[in-house]
Amino acid sequence: MIRFPALRQSGRRAAMLSLLMLAAPFAAAQAQTQPPPMAPPPSPVATVRAPTIANPQPDHPAYDDLMRAIESTVDNKVLIDNGLAAIKKMMAQDASIAAAEAASPGLLDEMMAGMRPVLESQSLRVTALYRPKMLAVMADYLTPEEATQVAGFYRSDVGRRMMGSVVANYSFDKTLATVAAEKDVSAAEVKSDIDNAVAAGMAAMDEKDLIEAGRQALSNPALLKMQRANPAIQQVRAQMENEPLTAEEEATMAAAFEAVFKRRFPE
Repeated sequence: MIRFPALRQSGRRAAMLSLLMLAAPFAAAQAQTQPPPMAPPPSPVATVRAPTIANPQPDHPAYDDLMRAIESTVDNKVLIDNGLAAIKKMMAQDASIAAAEAASPGLLDEMMAGMRPVLESQSLRVTALYRPKMLAVMADYLTPEEATQVAGFYRSDVGRRMMGSVVANYSFDKTLATVAAEKDVSAAEVKSDIDNAVAAGMAAMDEKDLIEAGRQALSNPALLKMQRANPAIQQVRAQMENEPLTAEEEATMAAAFEAVFKRRFPE
């Protein structure tokens, strides 16, 4: 019987939004002092939780606007493609699936095509489910005025290019390795994948963009202040990674896979 441990992890687009919240301040901070790195830089992700704002206002429209600014940097097709490529790679390591692929080349690609609609709809659900938590985290560490300033960076040309580069280089290596072991994803694995994505994204950027990102970081203290929220964001992101499929989503995906196998291996 073929097992599909990868099916548990499908909230990729939703989880990526929190990655972007983490990645921008740290990539910009790294850009202050160095050109594109030849090797991954020291982890820019804080590990100690900082004091929060005394009277947070999570319902203030500035935080929703910041989330919308983050979302505007996301190329949904790239995210889904990256997620499917990572899941395909992991599933190919299953001996029975590998044997089926060898007997019927293209099987895995067809399975990924069947998985795509479920990933898209499930990620929208997870995004909506965890949005209040993300807004609360931002309100804990940024004032409404600071949230507006950070949103301005995400909407800038260099901010969008930086995030595009980070997204394009996000691999899910640590999180998927944990899934393959049938364990819950931790904040530490989230941090590892973020570090790698930031390093690879920076290495792929034009040096002029890195210089400009560093200039903006120096002139925008709110962007660097957002680093204080890292541990809380990592925890939420880990929860998003571990969010299971609904019974309906599981049934839809199972039916898609069954149809592929029946078509390719008729009895």
